[in-house]
Amino acid sequence: MTLISWLLAAAALAFVAWPLVRARVGDGASAPDSLPPLERQKLDAYAAIKEAEFDRRMGKLSEEDFDALTQRYRQQALAAIAALEQAKRADLARRGRTPTRMAYCPSCGEKLAARANFCSNCGRALRETAA
Repeated sequence: MTLISWLLAAAALAFVAWPLVRARVGDGASAPDSLPPLERQKLDAYAAIKEAEFDRRMGKLSEEDFDALTQRYRQQALAAIAALEQAKRADLARRGRTPTRMAYCPSCGEKLAARANFCSNCGRALRETAA
């Protein structure tokens, strides 16, 4: 009788644990280490901004601390975005294709107009970054 109890318990344990074991053995496509470093930097900065917003809402951060943190993480995200766009332009140039104009300002992240020479938000000249 105890052997049947042990077998039933082992079967129940295997049934419950199978999704956990299968999740670890997965294909690894969603592993964060598989991202390029600049993409990872961008996503980490986004996550840090979201966490800072949550902490401010919970009362863990003052407005001054929140502003300082988000400014730092925004700069990190913008630097990563600018580097990604620059790498994309270099790749297009290697292939002999003409690069397209930037969609966002590399300084402040503002969406750029189609034929803008200056950012409407921060005033940065875009001539050197436009194709």
